Amino acid sequence: MRHASNHKGPWPKLSVWHGSADRTVNPANANEIVKQWLDVHQLPPAPMSEGTVDGYPHQIWWNADGETTVESYTITDMAHGTPLGVADNDERYGAQGAFLIEAGISSSYHIASFFGLTDWIGQPRETEKEAQKEAARSTPAPSAAPARTADIATALRPLATLNRPAAAPRQPKNRNIDVGAVIARALTAAGLMK
Repeated sequence: MRHASNHKGPWPKLSVWHGSADRTVNPANANEIVKQWLDVHQLPPAPMSEGTVDGYPHQIWWNADGETTVESYTITDMAHGTPLGVADNDERYGAQGAFLIEAGISSSYHIASFFGLTDWIGQPRETEKEAQKEAARSTPAPSAAPARTADIATALRPLATLNRPAAAPRQPKNRNIDVGAVIARALTAAGLMK
């Protein structure tokens, strides 16, 4: 990875998705990509958390700030394509077609969520003053059922930090990375874009 770019960091986050029955791109490539990015981020080779999301294996690694930095999904028995399904907000993003495969999981939604782009989905639009008034008026009632979390890392991170001293919450860093340029360069290097 370091030989492909003169960038010295900080490095962007990465979400890797691969079908285990892909005969176009060897599924082992996903593991190699994960290993490269773990090395760049100086993360351990073993996942910090493993579980399933919508029935599919999901591995997670986070940095010292507790931010999920690398994640990997294996879509079992899926061929080459983008997995489609209903997202956490019960919406469907995308329609089945060539290389768009119904798999019961929405990779587009989960990837957008991974990059923090889904907070607005399903939220009614209201002015800032209306939102402040509503927040002042309402007091959340205790819930009988635990809240559902969209990210297993969010749920498991407190368990991994039980023996660590508490740190002050940190604001996300503005890293000024041109994600579009990074993606274009990676696709060009992989021969998928000219």
